[in-house]
Amino acid sequence: MKVIHPVGLLLIGVLLLVFGGCASVSVTSERSDQTRAPHRCPTVLYVKDFGFPSQASIRADRQGAQLVAFEQGIQTRMRTQTVRALGRYGLPVVPVTAPVELNKLRRRQPGWLIAGQFTRVNQGSRALRIALGFGAGGTKMETAVQVYDLAERRRERPLFSFSSSGGSNAEPGVITSVGPLAPTTVPAAVIAIAGKAGHGVSEDEKRTARVIAAKVSEELSSRGCLPPEHKPGKAKRPGDL
Repeated sequence: MKVIHPVGLLLIGVLLLVFGGCASVSVTSERSDQTRAPHRCPTVLYVKDFGFPSQASIRADRQGAQLVAFEQGIQTRMRTQTVRALGRYGLPVVPVTAPVELNKLRRRQPGWLIAGQFTRVNQGSRALRIALGFGAGGTKMETAVQVYDLAERRRERPLFSFSSSGGSNAEPGVITSVGPLAPTTVPAAVIAIAGKAGHGVSEDEKRTARVIAAKVSEELSSRGCLPPEHKPGKAKRPGDL
């Protein structure tokens, strides 16, 4: 087997450090209303489907009905992933999908409603991710999230809000990976890389859901509302490793 030159190893390490941040999701633009009256801890968390506002930046290799189906698929999977991620923190989590269900939530009750919008979705290029990697053809997903206290009579302003931003597929591609490898190892490398690159925005959905849930758990904990047998998550911020 060919031995990778130390300089090559150093270069790979530098590339991973430079592009590694592209494979994660961070919380940004955090805002909390500090003027609110004393609150009641929520006994349930509701998750509303995230919307696609008209000004959102959507880049995908489809249009018309196919684009609508693409967006609906993202909404459904994101809701499922967010409900699952929030469920780790000890409170009941209920998805809200129909207008009639939203009307019921207008009654005063000790619950939080997690709502939001997709502000940017970039499907990227699977071919470039497989061939080059290191961010080439990478995906991107950004959201704006608002959390409302349903126990309040008026809910024009969220209890707190934040944004998330991140992408996936910073791993090396085939061309950048197999150069120093022996021919017998190339097929295995191609299969592994193609498998990772094929996930696309589905990986972004999972990462985004986890960071949203972690941020909500931090807010629950800071207000003394997290069940005592559960620990809060830690939402990644820009600059965190």
